Amino acid sequence: MDFEEKTITEKTSYVKGLAEGLSLGDTAQDKLIKALIDLVDDMAVEIADLQEELDDLYDELDELEEQVDAVDEDLGEVEDFIWDDEDFDDWDEDGEDYEDCFDITCPSCGEEFSVDENTLIEGSVNCPKCNELLTFDFDEDDEEDDKD
Repeated sequence: MDFEEKTITEKTSYVKGLAEGLSLGDTAQDKLIKALIDLVDDMAVEIADLQEELDDLYDELDELEEQVDAVDEDLGEVEDFIWDDEDFDDWDEDGEDYEDCFDITCPSCGEEFSVDENTLIEGSVNCPKCNELLTFDFDEDDEEDDKD
């Protein structure tokens, strides 16, 4: 195996072996080389430990991702059960009932949109597309006539 392909701990062991083959003595330079080799060895051990912890974290992350996917699928099944159980086409995203809504077409731009009964009673609304003020002539007596 080529030196570049070795792990950091393998490289450190190789350098330590080279240093031992040199029969380093007690000179200042030899002490410096020994200290640097010890430092590199300690760093290699720490890096290897950190890499192992990182690999463990990646494994845990993969497991969490699988669990989240499973929960998402289960939630999708629950949503399908609930939404299929009731007719939610009559509800908007805020949970407001569409049954009391009325479709309006803006005479200026042709935009179609819905308004609720309260908006009709208020008598006006701005078109969401062109901002044209649309007014309604609505009497509550008309509503009672519709119920009869």
